[in-house]
Amino acid sequence: MRVGNRYRLLEPIGEGGMGIVWRAHDDLLDRTVAIKEVRYTGIGEEKRAQLNQRTIREARAAGRLDHPNVVVVHDVIEEDGRPWIVMQLVRSRSLAAVVRERGPMPVGEAARVGGAVLAALRAAHAAGVLHRDVKPENVLLAEDGRVVLTDFGIAAMEAEAGLTATGNLVGTPAYMPPERLNGLPATPASDLWSLGATLHTAVEGRAPYERDSWAATVAAVLRDPPEPPRLAGALAPVISGLLRRDPATRMSAEEASARLASLTEGSSPTVVGPAPARRSPLRRLLPAGLAVAAVAAAGVWAMGQTDSPAVNASSSGSSTPSSSATPSAKPSPGGSPSPALPPGWRRLSNATGGFSVAVPGGWKATRNPEGRSSISVKGPGTRGELIIEWTDSGKTGLTPKQEWESLEQEIQAKGQFQGYTRLGIVQLTYLGVEAADWEFTRNKDGQMIHVLNRGFRLRDGRPFALYWETPEQLWAEGRATLDTILETFRPT
Repeated sequence: MRVGNRYRLLEPIGEGGMGIVWRAHDDLLDRTVAIKEVRYTGIGEEKRAQLNQRTIREARAAGRLDHPNVVVVHDVIEEDGRPWIVMQLVRSRSLAAVVRERGPMPVGEAARVGGAVLAALRAAHAAGVLHRDVKPENVLLAEDGRVVLTDFGIAAMEAEAGLTATGNLVGTPAYMPPERLNGLPATPASDLWSLGATLHTAVEGRAPYERDSWAATVAAVLRDPPEPPRLAGALAPVISGLLRRDPATRMSAEEASARLASLTEGSSPTVVGPAPARRSPLRRLLPAGLAVAAVAAAGVWAMGQTDSPAVNASSSGSSTPSSSATPSAKPSPGGSPSPALPPGWRRLSNATGGFSVAVPGGWKATRNPEGRSSISVKGPGTRGELIIEWTDSGKTGLTPKQEWESLEQEIQAKGQFQGYTRLGIVQLTYLGVEAADWEFTRNKDGQMIHVLNRGFRLRDGRPFALYWETPEQLWAEGRATLDTILETFRPT
C-alpha cells in the first residue's frame, strides 16, 4: 500500500489507542521512515473531520520543532479520511519495553533519560506545542544512546477527542494528570506531571498510580497519594515535585531540569581544592541541628565573621518572634506582596532578623540555644522542624550554590553526617535574588531524615537560610507545608 503516492508501507511496528505505526519507504528520497496512521474511533463523522484537521495542524507545528530529543516530523498527509504522519525512523526501543524486560533503571540513568525528555518538552512548550501523552511508550532509547520523545501532534488531539461515544477516555490514565481527568485543558504543567509518572516508572518499574482497572487507576490519580518510592533514592524529590496534584504548586521545568542534571552528573561533587579560608555568612548560618558538636558553629554562608558571634542585647527580648495574623497581602521588601494565608495559618514576625513567615496555627518559635541568629519553629506533636537563620555580616565572592558545594565538601571531608546522601544542590531565583536549594538525607539519632536548606542573600546583603527537616517517610506528606512556608517568607 502507498500513501501520498510516495510512501510504501512495509510492516506495522507498533499499535496503540490512536492508531498504527508503520515502517515505510520513502520512494522519492530513498529512505526508511516511520508513519503514524491516526485513527479516531467511536465518534461521529463531523467530529472526526474536525479532529483530523486539528491533528494535521498540530503535527505541522510539531514538525517545526528542531531539537535533538524530539522525533523529526517529515510530512503530514490526509488520505482515506485520516491523517498519516511521516516521521524519522529511530532505531530504538521504548522506555516501557526496556523497563518491562530489564527492570527498574539505576537512578543516574533514569535522571539522564528524564532530563532529555524534559529538554524536549521545554523546547516544545517554548514553541507553543504541548505533548499531552508523555509516557514510557513514547520515550525512545536509541541504539546510539540518544533519548527522543515521539508522538508530538498526535497526543495533542486526545484532549479534543475527550470521551468516545462508548464512554472510554482516550489515553493512558496512569500517566494523565488529575486536571485533565477532571476535564480541564492541558497546560505545560500537565506534561510535567506525566513526566513525573514516567520517571517513577523508569526507576520503580511501575506507574505511581497503576491499579488493576481503568476506573481504579483514574480514582487513584484523582484522590490517592502516589505510591511511596522504594528505589528512587535521590530522584524521589523530583518525582514527588512533578506529581503534585495542584498544577500551581508543581515543580517547575527549570527546577526539575537543574535537579536532573545534578543527578546525572553524579551524587558526589568533585573536590577541586580546600574550602575557602574566609568563612561566608551562609556557612555560618548552617542550622546547628545539622552539625555535630565539633562543627556546631559552622553556619549557612560564612561571610568573614567569627564562628560564634554574639547576639546584640537588644535582640534578646525579641529573639522569639511575636506572632500575629496578617489580614491581607501587603508589599514587602522582597519585591512581591505577601500572599494570603491558608485557613488556619498565621504570620510570625521577627524584628531582630527582619522577616516574617506564615506557619500553621499552633506552631511556635523559639531561639536556638547556641545563641546564634536563628530561631526554630515547630508545632506541638509535629516531627518536622523549620530553622530560620540570618546575619548582617559582609560578602564573599561565592554564589549560594557554590557556598553549599563548598560546605558539603567540608562536611564530607570531616565525616560529620552519618549516612549522608546528596539529593541535589540546585540554583534558582527566590524573592528576586539568586538562591540555592541543598537537599539531602542523613541519619540522625538512628532515624533517616530528609532536609531541604534554601540559602540566599537579599539585595541589601543580608543572607538567610531556611532549613526544613522531617523524617524521610514523612517528606512527601510535609512538602505542601514547606511550599507554603517558602511562598510566604518575606524580609521586612
